[in-house]
Amino acid sequence: MNGTPDMITAGLKMIASLGVVLAMILALLYGVRKLSSQRMGASGGKRIQVLESHYMGVKKTISLVRVPGKVLVLGISGDRINLLDTLDEDIVQQEMPPGESKSFGPMLSDRLKKIGSGFKRKEDL
Repeated sequence: MNGTPDMITAGLKMIASLGVVLAMILALLYGVRKLSSQRMGASGGKRIQVLESHYMGVKKTISLVRVPGKVLVLGISGDRINLLDTLDEDIVQQEMPPGESKSFGPMLSDRLKKIGSGFKRKEDL
């Protein structure tokens, strides 16, 4: 007739059930991560790396993206991604060694100057 022991046992059962459910969720997450890391292989899935991004305006960015053998200069806006230029990975490595973080802005302006000087020479002809 006393309801207190029933409430305590019901509460303990509820907490134990919650613990079991949480343990099952954590075990499932661990298994999914283990399987996905095995699928990625030895490279760890890091074949594509964003080296640097430079904000240009509202929802407009220029990014350096490394893919195997090349570095892509991408113009990214709110609804599209455009390939602006393709750089050789060796050139970027020389200008931006892995240990040193060089700003993307000066590298972009140097590249644009080179492209601009090429157009000026064509116009002079």
